[in-house]
Amino acid sequence: MSSEEERMNQLIVESRMLEATYNELTSRQSMLERMLIESRASLDTLRGIGTAVTDEVLVPVGAGVLLRASPPKADKVLVSVGASVVLEKKKEDAEKMLEARSKDIEENIVTILSQRNQIAQRLEADRRTLQAYIDRQELEQQQRPGQSG
Repeated sequence: MSSEEERMNQLIVESRMLEATYNELTSRQSMLERMLIESRASLDTLRGIGTAVTDEVLVPVGAGVLLRASPPKADKVLVSVGASVVLEKKKEDAEKMLEARSKDIEENIVTILSQRNQIAQRLEADRRTLQAYIDRQELEQQQRPGQSG
């Protein structure tokens, strides 16, 4: 096997690894985007609870079922901090926490986008190199007298 063929095989393996990494980053980005939407919705809800004047709210319980309920107290809320730990926080502190969480998620998304762009550029360069190799092989096949492909 020539060194050029070895290089092409290395490029193929590298391309497969880069594609797997790209797909993993895409999955992570999607998950983070869902988390960001949820975090922003929670923040909007917290901000709206204190300002809304109503005798009744609708509480979703799943499968399109809603329960009528009295509006909850807005001065303190329960916030999940991970590992099945929930803390009671003042509404303002919970809002600050959600804002910080949203900002962290946004920064992670930007980082992932940058990584995906770098990988996409590398993949494109590898594909161009592989295509040039294939084109060169085809040209050599055509120039060989008396041989058929």
